[in-house]
Amino acid sequence: MVFKTFRFQMVIRVLGIGLSLIGLFWSLYETKFLMTPIVFSLLSAGQLMALIYYVENSTRELNRFFQSFTDRDYTKSFDSEYKGKAFTEISNTFNQMIDAFKKLNIEKEEYYQYLKQVNEHVEVSLISFKANGKVDLMNKAAQRLLKKPLLYSIDAVANTYPELYTAFISMKSGEKRLQKTEIDGEVFSLALVAKKFKLSGVDYTLIALQDIRQELQANEIDAWQKLIRVLTHEIMNSMTPVLSLTTAIGHLVTEEGKAKSAAQLSNEDVSDIHRSISAIENRGKGLLSFVNAYRDYTKIPELNLENVKLSQLVEEVKLLLDSDFKKENISLVFNAAYQDELEVQVDPKLISQVLINLLKNAKEALAGQLNGKVALSLIQNGTSTIIEISDNGPGIPPEIQDQIFIPFFTTKKLGNGIGLSLSNQIIKLHGGELSFLPSEVGSRFVVRLVGKG
Repeated sequence: MVFKTFRFQMVIRVLGIGLSLIGLFWSLYETKFLMTPIVFSLLSAGQLMALIYYVENSTRELNRFFQSFTDRDYTKSFDSEYKGKAFTEISNTFNQMIDAFKKLNIEKEEYYQYLKQVNEHVEVSLISFKANGKVDLMNKAAQRLLKKPLLYSIDAVANTYPELYTAFISMKSGEKRLQKTEIDGEVFSLALVAKKFKLSGVDYTLIALQDIRQELQANEIDAWQKLIRVLTHEIMNSMTPVLSLTTAIGHLVTEEGKAKSAAQLSNEDVSDIHRSISAIENRGKGLLSFVNAYRDYTKIPELNLENVKLSQLVEEVKLLLDSDFKKENISLVFNAAYQDELEVQVDPKLISQVLINLLKNAKEALAGQLNGKVALSLIQNGTSTIIEISDNGPGIPPEIQDQIFIPFFTTKKLGNGIGLSLSNQIIKLHGGELSFLPSEVGSRFVVRLVGKG
């Protein structure tokens, strides 16, 4: 009804106040009755108070509406009945806001329930705790792994698993670590990943734990199987001709199961025996050399770390091998995106050994090829320094690419198969990674080191 609208009520009240004030001024100047001005004054004051009360009462609904937002109560709506067009528009806008917040709240709750289900059913153990040690999250996988139904403080881990507790509080954000821990008399190999973040000004640490014993055992078995295949192949290659030659010698020095005398041996027999013994000796020396190579490979070298300018080290290696490459008509180029300012902490002798080995492999792959080219590249990528060695040779066949880092695996007639595996071991000692990247043309080997630019 128009008589109940906010605008109409305001106009009536303002007019009433105006008329009362006019009456007050009129009574002060036109009448001699003392009570008349007093009556008009009281009437004006009363109407002013009524106006204030009406406005406050009208805005009280707005206050209740906004308070519902503060309390996250989205069940209320803004009632604009009998308040006029302006309030109807405000009401529609506010009610649309309520509907939007209701929808967001429902979506937020659904997403929370989704994350909760993922958190509870994922096989990775998750533990989250604040800077004061209070545990805010511990999923079922973590409870099963640590044999604890609930943790209130991360300090409780210190009593049962001190090495895990030390890892939890010392790990940096993004750090990965392999930790061996005894749980109920069983030794677990746990892969730990830490992530630190801040929510509402509070620091949190999230730790992900995963038991990787089966993966490690599978990789270990696979590595042993590959190594045994290589060792068996090498030993059989040596022993088969040895057995054949000893059998042949046996036939030469025996007759009808009895040993021949020296007089019964012809010059040709003696010559054959001599050649056979010489061949057996050479095979024995070769097998001994193989065993010595294996022994040398298993000796882990100690690192003598120095702050080294990589571009200078690579230039020295290039200078060392330049003449050999020129003899084979192979171009050796060095491309450095960074020069003197690129510095890392490495053992320069061992890193040089790795580069020499990779470059010699590339040179041998290009033997006899026209327009052979080997490129050395030095790149800074975040906290990593990358040395890339690429060539335009025939490349490595796909069927053996996963075997090239296995000790003693080789396709070379005169190779011992420890160059790449030893290089891989050296780079791992530096906390880096040596990898082979398939390429459409030739081969690409990448040495990744952690360093500063």
